[in-house]
Amino acid sequence: MSNLVTLTIASEAFLLLSFIIIILSTRNPKKNVLFVILFIIGGAPLLYLAIDHVNSDYMDANIGLGLAFMFTWIYSVVAFIIAIILLVKKKKNNNISKEQ
Repeated sequence: MSNLVTLTIASEAFLLLSFIIIILSTRNPKKNVLFVILFIIGGAPLLYLAIDHVNSDYMDANIGLGLAFMFTWIYSVVAFIIAIILLVKKKKNNNISKEQ
């Protein structure tokens, strides 16, 4: 169970890091609300199923928990790639505006 808690915290932390980078690179309050909602959508299934797994000690493999981990990891990677693209665009726009 300790391994489950560690993996859950690490997965959610990587998802949070991705969305923090996205929010810092946009600086638009209306878009930030959308990104917070997307963060909740990405993190909620894993948190729910991890808490459910701890509370109800299943005898067999919890396939739903594994799928929630995979969903969160893929969601985190996609969010991180988007964050890197937005960060590069922002840096490029700042360099262009400084040259003029």
